[in-house]
Amino acid sequence: MDKKLPSSLSYGVVPSAPASIQPVDIDKWKGKIEPEFRNYFETKYKELVRQYNELVEEFEINRLMYESKINLQPVIGKIYHLYERKDGTRWISLLSYADTRWEGYIGSFRLKSQYTWERVDIDKEL
Repeated sequence: MDKKLPSSLSYGVVPSAPASIQPVDIDKWKGKIEPEFRNYFETKYKELVRQYNELVEEFEINRLMYESKINLQPVIGKIYHLYERKDGTRWISLLSYADTRWEGYIGSFRLKSQYTWERVDIDKEL
């Protein structure tokens, strides 16, 4: 077993040796870091809430589209238009509201590569 000489230790070995380990003011340290870690967790929480809300909105859009009547196979990347009849039935059309002025226009949507739908603003797409 390797024994170290008392002079090579970083701390005193006798009670009369000077204190080499100084106590830390933990309350001061906590007070200094508390705002930082609170900000970290609050920021993370807000980001998770934002992501959750986006996921719910994406789910609702896809539920709406996949529960609607469609008489064609949609093509990825193309924009389609969703309408609702007075009896509550919904259908997907190639024809935009600007072209038809049909009543019951809900919105325009693009089919993405993962076969999920996203709402699009037609004015910005033209």
